[in-house]
Amino acid sequence: MKKRYILIGLLILTVLLAGCGAKKAANTNDLNNDGIKDTLVIGAAAEINTLDLLSQNDQINNIVLKTTHETLLYPTNDGKFLPKLAESYEYTDDTTLVLKLNPNVKFHDGTPMTAEDVKFTLELCLNSTASSSMAGLVSVDVIDEYTVQLNLESYNNEFLVNLASVPVSIQSKKAYDSGMDQPYLVGTGPYKFEEWKSGEFVSVVKNENYWDAENAGKADKIIWKPILEASSRVIALQNGEIDVCIDPPINELDSLEKDKNVTVLEKPGTRLFYFAFNVTKEPWDNKTLRQAVASAINRDDVMEVAVFGKGTKQTTILNRGLWGFYDEMEGFPYNPERAKELMAEAGYPDGGITAKLLIANSSPYTNIATVIQANLKAIGIDVVIEEVEDATLKEASVKGEQELYLWRWNEDQKVDWVYGDLFRTGSSYNYQHFSDEHADDLIQKVLVEPDEKKRYDYGVELQEYLVEECPQVPLYIANLVIAYNKNLKGDYLFGGGNHDWSHAYVAMEVK
Repeated sequence: MKKRYILIGLLILTVLLAGCGAKKAANTNDLNNDGIKDTLVIGAAAEINTLDLLSQNDQINNIVLKTTHETLLYPTNDGKFLPKLAESYEYTDDTTLVLKLNPNVKFHDGTPMTAEDVKFTLELCLNSTASSSMAGLVSVDVIDEYTVQLNLESYNNEFLVNLASVPVSIQSKKAYDSGMDQPYLVGTGPYKFEEWKSGEFVSVVKNENYWDAENAGKADKIIWKPILEASSRVIALQNGEIDVCIDPPINELDSLEKDKNVTVLEKPGTRLFYFAFNVTKEPWDNKTLRQAVASAINRDDVMEVAVFGKGTKQTTILNRGLWGFYDEMEGFPYNPERAKELMAEAGYPDGGITAKLLIANSSPYTNIATVIQANLKAIGIDVVIEEVEDATLKEASVKGEQELYLWRWNEDQKVDWVYGDLFRTGSSYNYQHFSDEHADDLIQKVLVEPDEKKRYDYGVELQEYLVEECPQVPLYIANLVIAYNKNLKGDYLFGGGNHDWSHAYVAMEVK
């Protein structure tokens, strides 16, 4: 069956916001000719660690790269895909996708973007650590200068979502062929890379020759400053050192809301925090024991210490807001007596288990860990908490060195980046080292089933099955909370924090 989708129009970014921070009005040296504060400063809650599109998978890196690079399609908050570098796309059959490119697009160096650049980028992705972003792609054919044909293994419900993911932003073949240092920094976006001082800041400057003049950047420069201590970000915001405070501490929101120069936005989020097992290590290869632990965890207490209750408890493993989200199974609600019964069924009627819980050495993990430690003590499991850096936790988990761990996962577009990445046998993000033929089969069916009703049913079955198998215990979805200069405009926020600042700016009055 032939499917045709023609995308017409341009993405207009609008905002909910208004802004924060400076206690005094800007002088004329702070403003550009449009009465806009020339530099937008964002206080980040994490370190930028690489700007190579294909060797990174961290949210903060993606957020920076969204300003300098662009994808063929662009995801919106309501699940639609609007034109960016592609003017239209057409499935000529289930395994053939033809894209017509916008002929006006130019890279930062003025070189036109053509079908050769698209072919080069997608093939580069296929042979990189980000190859999962192009899973299912067999080959790319250049039809003419502005037309490409993508040949797929099979019908794939999420291939268009892949094309809208940051790692698949189109790169310049000319830049790579030139032998220049860091060719991946050359993009087509409204901003160009300027400078990066590790641990201090990353700055990008407006692309004065941006190909889409009507949607050019507003601020002359955007700077991300990593300020890892949450209270320090708040102080920087209130002192006017930054214009946006990412993830302000929940216990300081009352103070921020009273600040006449600050806007605090809170909305439902998509970032899921969870507790999990390495199911290859004894005794956590015992499903009934895992279920006992799940029944012993008090999610209300966890959410209170983590986010002061500003979130939503959850039973399923899928991020809230994703297609097919289903949270109506009973799962394992907090029930200490049921937990003790399951302990006995698992062969541990008297407890007697000591286990190590690996966590990141930061909030909210440190707070969550103490609640879980007390919960499990009540059923005879002594938990020893080990705090490490995020990178150390990831490395240990990939190697399967951990027993128990706390982590989070955010996805606001693609269900296979939850099902496949976290639960498919052999996935590098499957820190639980969970391997199950039935789960793998359902994951594949959700990915390739063209009938939406059947696909939905497969998804419900998969979620129920994974909750029952219990390789991880979903805890809660954190609300999106962000504070910013009251005059902030033009931002585009996503519930899990994958924000787009390409068109954000602070409008100031000269006094």
